[in-house]
Amino acid sequence: MIAKRGSALLSAALLLLGLAPALRAQDPASQQQTTDQQDKDKPTPEKKAYSLLDQVIDEAGGLKLPENRVFIQISAADLLWDKDEARARVLFGEAGAGIADMLRRSDPNDRRSAMANRAASELRQQLVLTVAKHNGDFAYQLLQTMPASPAPPQGPGGGRSPNSQSTLEQSLVAAIAANDPKTALKNAQGWLDKGEYPASLSKVLSQLQSKDPDSANKLADQVAKKLSPEELLAKPDAVRLSLSLLRTGPRTDSKSTDAQSTGPGSDRYLAESGYRDVMSAAITAALRATPQPPSAQGRGTGGGFRGGPNAARGTPQTPPTEADIAQTNARMLLTGLQGLQSQIDQYLPEKSLALRQKISQMGMDNSQRTAFSQMAALMQQGTSDSLMAAAAAAPQGMQNRLYQQAAMKALDEGNADRAREIANQHFEGTAQANLLRQVELQQAVNAAPNKPDDIRQIINKAQNDDERLSLLLQFAANLQAQNPKMSLQLLDEARALVSKKATSYGQFEAQINVAQAYASIDPAKSFETLEPGINQINELLSAASILSGFEVNIFKDGELPLRGGGSLSGLVTKYGTELAALAKLDFEKAQSMSERFQLAEPRILARLTIIRGLLGVPQTDGPQGGFGSFNRGGGRRN
Repeated sequence: MIAKRGSALLSAALLLLGLAPALRAQDPASQQQTTDQQDKDKPTPEKKAYSLLDQVIDEAGGLKLPENRVFIQISAADLLWDKDEARARVLFGEAGAGIADMLRRSDPNDRRSAMANRAASELRQQLVLTVAKHNGDFAYQLLQTMPASPAPPQGPGGGRSPNSQSTLEQSLVAAIAANDPKTALKNAQGWLDKGEYPASLSKVLSQLQSKDPDSANKLADQVAKKLSPEELLAKPDAVRLSLSLLRTGPRTDSKSTDAQSTGPGSDRYLAESGYRDVMSAAITAALRATPQPPSAQGRGTGGGFRGGPNAARGTPQTPPTEADIAQTNARMLLTGLQGLQSQIDQYLPEKSLALRQKISQMGMDNSQRTAFSQMAALMQQGTSDSLMAAAAAAPQGMQNRLYQQAAMKALDEGNADRAREIANQHFEGTAQANLLRQVELQQAVNAAPNKPDDIRQIINKAQNDDERLSLLLQFAANLQAQNPKMSLQLLDEARALVSKKATSYGQFEAQINVAQAYASIDPAKSFETLEPGINQINELLSAASILSGFEVNIFKDGELPLRGGGSLSGLVTKYGTELAALAKLDFEKAQSMSERFQLAEPRILARLTIIRGLLGVPQTDGPQGGFGSFNRGGGRRN
């Protein structure tokens, strides 16, 4: 019996020993499955972003200002739409209800209430256009739930509110064109049938060109037929639309190899025949302009080539007659066509001489506005030779800028001697010395070898911290691939320059630039570089809070308005943008850095920027104004 029991135990042991290799062989697979499951359960950057967004939504519930709560609702719903459309719709609806309440409580005759009304009107526009990106029908529904903005008291000129119901509806049509070209086309055709030419028409054409080129071409042809000389003389909006269409030139044949002049994404909408028709109508209307009699100057009858009334403030004005409006529009066309003379020479040479004679008759031969426009184009696209030629013929006030730009262009073209020649021939004194200095340093950077001693000699030539910082960052970028060790050493020197307390917004910008340069080499140091700036922003906001109502006024009812393009809010957003880039490398650290903002408002603003960066959602375009603009004596200073 004992022998049998011993034999059974021995057999069991042998069986287990036989199975052991198989069990061991299964361990790696089992471990791999466990690892795969852990990786699957590990939060992705997207999940982390949405989790942070939940925190932002919860924290926003404690904000006092209705405009701040609405701003967060719009922003959060925009970010949530693709993940949770139902929740996004609820947030958009809450935002609409909040805006409606703000508009109902506003009194345009009360200054403080009028400011709140303006904020509500801007949020109304932001809400509708944001929703339109996702669902046009829902955007229309929300628009109908909100009352129109109360019209502000009309001044002597009888100006219109920029946020009127019709203007917003027109902008909405342009916004939905990207997702619903047929509806946008139908609405735009409705404008033309009513003789309306809103600025949104160009936006509709642009969206249609990308999504439905055939519809864009159809609409453009209908526009060309509508823009007759009579329409142009009667309606300023028609003038502005015609000049906008003429500036870009005609679309070319679809077989053209010029990708920029035709096809989706092009801003050339009119066929060549339609382009000639619009140009002809514009010239015909412009030739009806007559010189304004001296007695009419300043009477508010539409005088001046830009078409605006020139009456003294507070002086009663007589409503313009149809003849006054026609002359204003004719002069506006003449001014615009003056800058299109080369296109007119090409497409309607038979009318070019008559137009030049009219421009001369009207005393517009040397239009400063046209000269500035041409100068701006040259500074962006011109060569050193074209800039030099333009400078020689330019008015004295423009020459220095053109010569300076020509010198830097020459340097970009690899001709340092030419750049020095320009500086020596056309400048003197401090201006000459500064330009030569720029040339010298830029040439040194462009030609510098990778030898540390030579680079150090160039950096040591810097005459101030700004020059030194610029050189350090340029050399660090150039050496990053070939000599990462030295690149990091140079960035450490740059960081030492920006770690001290900032005394201007430019120094905050410099700190962000250094942090950005660190990001791909040493993210930890990038975070460390940003920290002093965040701490100082807290100090500035604390000081502004103490001085609120005395020297500065950026707080409203003890809270910072979140919307706007003021200096401090813009700075918070820039730090948030850098944290968003770093969050892709270390989310927890980026989130922790955002928590260093002591006030809820900048903390929320920074976190929204991080979330947008992680989700790849661009910032929602919204009207500017609000948080962060210092005021002295009631005036805004951006």
